[in-house]
Amino acid sequence: MTSAILGLPTPAGPADAEVVARLRHLIRARGPLPDELGLPADPDSLVAALTAVAEDARARHREQGLDEEVSLATLADVGRKHALYGAASVLPWILGILRADVVQLGRLQVERRRGPHGHALHIPETGPLAPGAVDASLARARELTGAVDFSCESWLLDPRLRDGLPATNIAAFAARFELIEGPEPSAEASEDAAKFVFRRPLRDVRAPGVVTPQTRLERLVATQLRSGDWTAPTGVLGMPPA
Repeated sequence: MTSAILGLPTPAGPADAEVVARLRHLIRARGPLPDELGLPADPDSLVAALTAVAEDARARHREQGLDEEVSLATLADVGRKHALYGAASVLPWILGILRADVVQLGRLQVERRRGPHGHALHIPETGPLAPGAVDASLARARELTGAVDFSCESWLLDPRLRDGLPATNIAAFAARFELIEGPEPSAEASEDAAKFVFRRPLRDVRAPGVVTPQTRLERLVATQLRSGDWTAPTGVLGMPPA
């Protein structure tokens, strides 16, 4: 079934034809996505419509030169994001996946369009950041984009993680990047840290007795969030030519 391609649950009912048509238009369109997507927030409607356009996304991926393995790995992020956050809350990201604007290459995802500091890297929630897996992803990203400069904006690059968790995969990943923007504490970065570490909103992490940190990472992040804000610096990574 096409729902399996995206990792989505089986739709509760048929898809709305107008929603499907709008999704197909956005998937096939060239250039950046509009600010207003014109799509409903109802989760059942979105799951049905996303399932209906799975093959449209596969076709777009083929047009962009992605092989089947990369395409399927990329599209699996739709189901992951829906399960974690609900499709309606991350629709621009999901559309970027469906359009192959963002491609999964092993452990990392890379944006195919170059940004101001190189091609942006993203970290899917699929397990440890083992250095060997990161090296392999970076090599594939260079092959796909033809670039040697990449960037990453993430709560994982907050210097307190590298200092507080030495000799870890997280510290090794952060050490690859030279920070060029920030780190400025912000509510948005704090919400990201709470979401990715605890799967809870920031208010829950800060409320007494609601969240009990268990790991070193959780304890470090919770301590900071309960006394101030987190950061999400931008880091750049230059790779030597192959």
